[in-house]
Amino acid sequence: MGVAVRWLLVLAGIAIAAAGGYVSLAQAGSGAQPWDPELSDNFVFMRALPFALGLGAVVGLFRAGGWKPAVRRGDQIRRFSPGTVIGHWIATIGFVIALPTGLWQYLGGILSQDVPAPGGQLLLDLFHPVPLYWFYRLHYIGAAFVLFSVANFGAYWWVNRDRALLVPRGEWRLHLTGFALEVPRMFGARLAAPLKLDLTQRLPQPRPFTYYETAFSFPTWTFALALITITGLLKAMRYIYPIPGPVLYWASTLHVAAMVLLVLKVLDHFRYTLARWPLMVAMTRGWVSEGALRRVLDTIARPGPWHPEPTLPATAPAGVAGGSER
Repeated sequence: MGVAVRWLLVLAGIAIAAAGGYVSLAQAGSGAQPWDPELSDNFVFMRALPFALGLGAVVGLFRAGGWKPAVRRGDQIRRFSPGTVIGHWIATIGFVIALPTGLWQYLGGILSQDVPAPGGQLLLDLFHPVPLYWFYRLHYIGAAFVLFSVANFGAYWWVNRDRALLVPRGEWRLHLTGFALEVPRMFGARLAAPLKLDLTQRLPQPRPFTYYETAFSFPTWTFALALITITGLLKAMRYIYPIPGPVLYWASTLHVAAMVLLVLKVLDHFRYTLARWPLMVAMTRGWVSEGALRRVLDTIARPGPWHPEPTLPATAPAGVAGGSER
């Protein structure tokens, strides 16, 4: 696909998304429908969903077939492409908006019972001046960012040949062993016992992503995002298509479960990356120094506290110079 064609697709996607958003908002604000703000926002969000998903898919396809950035710059190694870094920021904005507002919708309903939980009345009084439809409105805005990101990364990975975050065929045991060595010993031992993992072996050095990222982080992000996207779409579709009651009930239940899972995943992600600061830097700017990444990956490749640590030669190869174009 030529550069000019890809740019035309992106510009067309932006124009269509802008036109769709304008028409939806104009109709909602025209007063033609006697809807309250909450119901009106529901319809606006439902109408905007195809445009958010479509724009994300077009941007992902544009990135997949476009310019390939350099993977080295002096002692700096590219770990993420510029498009991936920007996509991280867009997804982060969506999470920051959607997760707390979504959780408050359900938490507020629980606290609004006849006998609120201890301290619950304080929260209700604190947010009482804010109309409930504003929480829904902000939640929908955040959800639109997340859906754009899901479509963007999904289309990009579907077309792009970089599979660095996927566990190669036949190497799941190796990556699970590495993941068990990276978590606290109590959790690692509980994981290793039923899977019969050997935590005393010396593992090959991972590259360019750690065993935690390949065996746990990326699969759980994928599962949680897929779950919250599918259940969210089912919940939104009920305004234009009759969804059976049991399906809607389970979609709502699993949507809340996915939100809780994402909150736990975000906290665990920060726990891991903050302790390995070069990985956090790479998430925000795309680049990481070879020496810093070497130290992180070399530490991961060594055996855990179940086995004495061997003495490595000072010139041991780092195995991280390949970089990535993700």
